[in-house]
Amino acid sequence: MRFLDLNPDAMRQPSIPGQTVLGDRGENLSSVLQAICADTDKKVTLLDWLRELTPMDATDFEFTPDAAGRILVMLVESSGRKISALSASDGTLRFLAMIAALIGPNPAKFYFFEEIDNGIHPTRLKLLVELIETQVKKTGIQVVTTTHSPDLLALLSPESLKNASLIYRLPGHGEARIKPILDIPTAKEVLEKQDIRRLLASGWFEDALAFTDDEPAP
Repeated sequence: MRFLDLNPDAMRQPSIPGQTVLGDRGENLSSVLQAICADTDKKVTLLDWLRELTPMDATDFEFTPDAAGRILVMLVESSGRKISALSASDGTLRFLAMIAALIGPNPAKFYFFEEIDNGIHPTRLKLLVELIETQVKKTGIQVVTTTHSPDLLALLSPESLKNASLIYRLPGHGEARIKPILDIPTAKEVLEKQDIRRLLASGWFEDALAFTDDEPAP
């Protein structure tokens, strides 16, 4: 079980070859990517997702050791331009870390990502959701994430929406509660006619629960 709070500064640090487990803040990103690239099929998958998830036309990775033997990943574009982890955007590094966690050589059985849309361009959220849903179905890995983004919620597949829950707090109650979205009274019927993004942004779910869920928490 892994709780990852990815930090771009940690992911930009060189790592020691052979470290194949991603740190909680994204440490060892370069060495985990190197291990993935040692498998031809996984390397192809990694590059395919990277090109889909970012505007970068990446065709290869390079891992050049420094004087201490540590490596830092270099992204090689079709033009020959090379971009090191030091210069890559925060969003690109977060994408790489999430891909590395899901397809790396030593994946956990359960991952928790805090605010998974943080630093990700809105136009790439759909592909990020697709990546996670694809790998969950393929490998059986469980992924839990938090978000405040109505747009991300709207991108979930019907199967994923069944597993989406709202964390809320009722007026006058100090404790937070959690409830599956589709178990909120009338939610299924309303969602057939209304955009889920608008419902979340307007606070409709919380209002519905304020009228129907005023019992003390167990």
